[in-house]
Amino acid sequence: MKLEREKTEKLIEQLKKMGAREEEPPKYASHRFKIGKGELIVYESGSLVYSGKDREKVKEKVVEELLKLEENIPRIGCDEAGKGEFFGPLVVACVCGDRECLRELLLIEVKDSKKIKQEKIIEIAEKIKKKCRGIVRVIPPEVYNREYEKFKNVNRYLEEVYLRVLKKLTEKCRAKEIIIDRFSRKVEEVLRENLKEARVIAREKGEADPVVAAASIVAKAERLKAIKKLSEELGFKVKEGNLNNRELLKKIPREKLHRFVKLHFNVGEKP
Repeated sequence: MKLEREKTEKLIEQLKKMGAREEEPPKYASHRFKIGKGELIVYESGSLVYSGKDREKVKEKVVEELLKLEENIPRIGCDEAGKGEFFGPLVVACVCGDRECLRELLLIEVKDSKKIKQEKIIEIAEKIKKKCRGIVRVIPPEVYNREYEKFKNVNRYLEEVYLRVLKKLTEKCRAKEIIIDRFSRKVEEVLRENLKEARVIAREKGEADPVVAAASIVAKAERLKAIKKLSEELGFKVKEGNLNNRELLKKIPREKLHRFVKLHFNVGEKP
């Protein structure tokens, strides 16, 4: 788990007030704290690493202190999966992070789904869904191709998808803030114009926020499940990414490509 500099500084201040014993930190770390039989190392990058017999107790104490520092709760975090891949669906996920949801996200130390092994993503996503409300939209290629024709630009289409999802979610989640992983220059402007209930922030590397990271994991998990079903239907394994999938296009009849592939990637003509 990584913290922004301001939160890191406030956490360190709180730990000192609690009487945590400070020791010499290892290389690249700014602080090392002994708390009972557990230990917390705070790295210069903002990463927190727990260890020792009381590792989980230390984590629970740190999480409670971090929750005290949270001001924008509830907030919504959003991310997508499959935007840059021609096989399979585009998946959009938005998570409503209230206090109980955020506690769970901090305890399981959520991070960007790209930094998690695929075999763990679905398991973590299920934990998130048990504690957090949200909306996931899985857009299969057949639907994607039809709707894309109205926009002729993937970013404009994705902005519209997010807008539809967030209009529904903000009715259920009285969020103070909406954070979205920035994918276009216009997304913040588009959402701000249409969503007056909450402050909208589009942020590069938005997954640094645990609620956006949660959305990243949920979106990726749903895409992995969809890719597995797609592979079963086709009779051969489709992998994530594009590099290893070009040859697979030759196995699909041209008239059926639209059911499995996002056609704006110029895959209409088989290589």
